[in-house]
Amino acid sequence: MRKALWLSSFCLWPLAALAAETTSVYTPFDLEKTCIQVERGDGMTFAGTWTCAGFKGNDIVVSVDDERSFVGLGPAAKASCSYAKTFSRFNTALSPVEWRLRNGKPFAAIERWRVVTNDDGNTVTWLVVTALKGKEACPVHYVAGSYPNANEQARRAADDLAEDFDCAQDTPTVDSKVGTEGITFMTCTEAKAE
Repeated sequence: MRKALWLSSFCLWPLAALAAETTSVYTPFDLEKTCIQVERGDGMTFAGTWTCAGFKGNDIVVSVDDERSFVGLGPAAKASCSYAKTFSRFNTALSPVEWRLRNGKPFAAIERWRVVTNDDGNTVTWLVVTALKGKEACPVHYVAGSYPNANEQARRAADDLAEDFDCAQDTPTVDSKVGTEGITFMTCTEAKAE
């Protein structure tokens, strides 16, 4: 009887493991109200750096320089690959950050950005999917805000790509019908060497 119970439990275990629950939580941030400024601006182009509360030990670090946001995520956010990259045109990282969780543990984040497209100030939005890999966090996939079902596509990319993505060696991918908005697709090794 015990052997039969143990065997049935053993056989059901893989099914339980495959049924890992994937969910989202959101953490809003406001540089002026809910974040702590850790570096002051220089009164010229550098506006400063802020640390904002993220989710389960994953901080959000935002720097603004020359009207461009740089966002680091994770327990070592400022040292992460995600902090080393931004769009080439003027841009703003938007709140909130969506954290993708598998059985309650964050494995990816989705950040929406507003990017200026021309000298008239027209803007578009982009969703940046970031893999959370221990102390490293890196861009995995970009989705144009105008792409059909952009939010669902970003979640699908997070769920399908983030956990197996090699930050050092893999190059991010994109879903867009309008081209890329000033992003150089490179590995983290290349980005940190720039």
